[in-house]
Amino acid sequence: MYTVALHEWLKQQLPLVRAAEDRRPIGAQLTALIRNGILNGTLSPALRIPSSRMLATELGLARNTVVSVYEQLQMEGLLVAGHGSGTYICRVAREGVDTGPWRDAEGVSEPASAHTPLSLSARGKAYLHHPMHRYWRPQPFRGALMDASLFPHALWNRIQQQQMRLLDPLDLGEGDAGGLMALKRAIADHIRTARGVRCQPEQVVITDSTTESLELVARLLCDAGDTILLENPCYWAAAQTAADHGLHLTHCDVDEWGLPVPPSSEGLSAPRLVYLTPSNQFPLGNPMSVERRLEWIEYARAHGTVLIEDDYDSEYRFNGEPFPSLQGLDTTDHVVYLGTFSKTLYRGIRIAFIVAPPHLAQVFADASSDFYRDGDLLLQQVLAHFIREGHFATHIRRTRLEYAARREALAQALQQELADAMAAGRASISGGAAGVHLTLRFGAHVDDRALAARCEDMGVTTPPLSAYCLGNARMSGLVLSYAATPRESIAPLVVRIGALLREATR
Repeated sequence: MYTVALHEWLKQQLPLVRAAEDRRPIGAQLTALIRNGILNGTLSPALRIPSSRMLATELGLARNTVVSVYEQLQMEGLLVAGHGSGTYICRVAREGVDTGPWRDAEGVSEPASAHTPLSLSARGKAYLHHPMHRYWRPQPFRGALMDASLFPHALWNRIQQQQMRLLDPLDLGEGDAGGLMALKRAIADHIRTARGVRCQPEQVVITDSTTESLELVARLLCDAGDTILLENPCYWAAAQTAADHGLHLTHCDVDEWGLPVPPSSEGLSAPRLVYLTPSNQFPLGNPMSVERRLEWIEYARAHGTVLIEDDYDSEYRFNGEPFPSLQGLDTTDHVVYLGTFSKTLYRGIRIAFIVAPPHLAQVFADASSDFYRDGDLLLQQVLAHFIREGHFATHIRRTRLEYAARREALAQALQQELADAMAAGRASISGGAAGVHLTLRFGAHVDDRALAARCEDMGVTTPPLSAYCLGNARMSGLVLSYAATPRESIAPLVVRIGALLREATR
């Protein structure tokens, strides 16, 4: 006995698949239809199906196509061939199986059986409900964007083509642990000169982002329940990453010189990690004084604490020379230095790095390769050449001049629109000596999230300062990143939201 007119059912179903522009080969389409028919019960178990020759004739297909379909379904355990008695449908458990839209002879989906939907974990829910998610629309003043038009595309492409011609097949393999050695050397040479970092190439570990760098530090240097001390306000992904790795989050408000050093008193346990942005506190924009840096180094030495120095955009300092890196002042190897190229070259490059303490460098490199692999080695070769030949330093000098002009345009536009509020102390500008953003501060009574939402509706994305705050701390303001906004567009954009800003600060 055959199943209910299998060939007639397939004649009805195949046109529906083709109408849905299914571009798979006919054999794959036929396999999927019979599979779904078995799983949803349209084709009954234990019943014999037509021979491959008969079904091929009925459907006008080559017999080899149907033979291949039957063989595939047998390998999947949906059909079984009897000894001289034909091929039969196997019995399978169908509960909870979603077989797609091709379920019955009329092509109508059956209602799904009752089931418990998957739910997010506590970490997933924390991520989903974080207020920063709203502020990633690609509009003016949005954070983490750079001006791609300032990047030397033609030069980069020439270097890339050159490196591709020189490519050795071995370069397509796994590569060096922790990243390409040529890039490690280039980075070490650059940050020793530009940032005063004390390192050898072997201490540099290539990652694809600062978030990955933070994850690697948490994996290797912390256990669940260890304490991390965070700046408040703080880069939101740092807090999220630490929480995801089971760390106990504590925080302290920053002052004009950065994160204060905790008092050393009996009974007060020291944190395992401290996350710092000393060159340009994010998001307030204040640099940490050298005296405060030395205090932190002494604290870390005394308590065995790891200091994470996120030096995310220190290349852009507009008043005087960049402050020396925290890591460069440390002689006890308690600082893990983090850097990234997505804030200096272009956002999509996805190359960052860690400078690990010498005695931990190899385990960091090995762990990076094991957990995250070694990244795009061709891209790393291109970047190594770009740095080694001086193009990176030239790019930084050129873009620093342009970003300084944009910073000045933004500061002047804000001062003009909010002259009365600033004179009365109801608004102020924080930061600006370094980096590529300014923070407009308000009194705590201003609902900066409602204000940011209204600005966004007007085509300007200005993340609220309160979204970067931890615990019950309440700071109000807007964070305006100007790197991706042309100089001539800045003032008109501030004018566009000027009425909203003045209304909020009255």
